[in-house]
Amino acid sequence: MEKMRIARNLRKQLETEYDMNNCYELAEKLANAGYTELNDELRSKILFLKQICKEVRADNFYVISLLADCSLDDIRERYLQYVKYTGETKSKPEQLRFSSDGAASYVTALHEMGIVDKLVDSIMKSIIKLGCIAKSVDAMKTIINDLDFFEQPIDIRNQFICENAEILFNDYSREAEQVFQTLCQKYGKENGFLYLKEHPEYIRLGIKAMQ
Repeated sequence: MEKMRIARNLRKQLETEYDMNNCYELAEKLANAGYTELNDELRSKILFLKQICKEVRADNFYVISLLADCSLDDIRERYLQYVKYTGETKSKPEQLRFSSDGAASYVTALHEMGIVDKLVDSIMKSIIKLGCIAKSVDAMKTIINDLDFFEQPIDIRNQFICENAEILFNDYSREAEQVFQTLCQKYGKENGFLYLKEHPEYIRLGIKAMQ
């Protein structure tokens, strides 16, 4: 009952001070995280998000998560990481998904998969920009391994990964294995890979788009 009262008060404070709509879920999460009022710490986090994000909505899941679960220093660190990899100064809240440890796990995995240093930053740019719809590290490893169906030299494979990271590592690209197998069966490994280079969108669109 006490948390409900705190959440209602937080909601009123957010709506009054920031002219925000749909604040109840945010207020509830903040109350559950231990906030009892709209204090200076919260104000600093909200102000910073408003400075760095294209849009800050109280009903955005990632805005709620950042405000309730992350410190201001953590948000700053995520933002500086975003700027480092993308070269952009404005982000979406969902593009601040990755902590420094989270991003480091992708970099480590890419190195382990044989991606050379000069391509890693470019690939990480795509992963960071994908944000909440980026594949997990394990799913990223799986799709890279699936490219072995084509039996291409690793430098050619790596260049393809770099050029198409935005499609390859999009979590909605879920039929890649079937697409790769179908291309190999239909055209052979070499010509199938050449076809994929010309039509990488099939990685995202899936089997039906190829028919």
